[in-house]
Amino acid sequence: MSVVSLVLLVGCQYDPWAGRFLTAQPSEQEVAGTYVIDADSQKRNIKLPLAQKNAAFPIDHSAQIVLSGDHEAQFIHVPEDGRGKDACSVTGRGSWHLGTNDNFSVVRASIVNEEPNSPCKGDFEYELMLYGKRSPYKLHITIGDPDSGDAVQFEKQH
Repeated sequence: MSVVSLVLLVGCQYDPWAGRFLTAQPSEQEVAGTYVIDADSQKRNIKLPLAQKNAAFPIDHSAQIVLSGDHEAQFIHVPEDGRGKDACSVTGRGSWHLGTNDNFSVVRASIVNEEPNSPCKGDFEYELMLYGKRSPYKLHITIGDPDSGDAVQFEKQH
């Protein structure tokens, strides 16, 4: 019995941010706005997987997300973990809508990357977790494995 319990505990991981993900359904008006990368994310030192030679994950301090009231979205230098390839950033336009992932409220955004020199090409589907228990919420992007705790957050400008 104790061996089985130990195996279950080792196999069961936990996203350290999950306790502050929003479970209530916010209004679109609460979510729409301009978001900039928060100060804590600017200080984070995230390492990429060994396949990428343990390089530092690039976080552009000018990164911005704009979610307009008419469901248009604009991303400017938003970090992307490269779908297992090279890390990059996404700049482009698209759309957004509210959704859920399990019990959590999320913003789903579809963006076409327009950065000419980016190693990440094409369409990107983002699922931005809403972080915080009351408005204004932060937009949370997990980098890599959620259990690692690596993430970037954007806060709403006032």
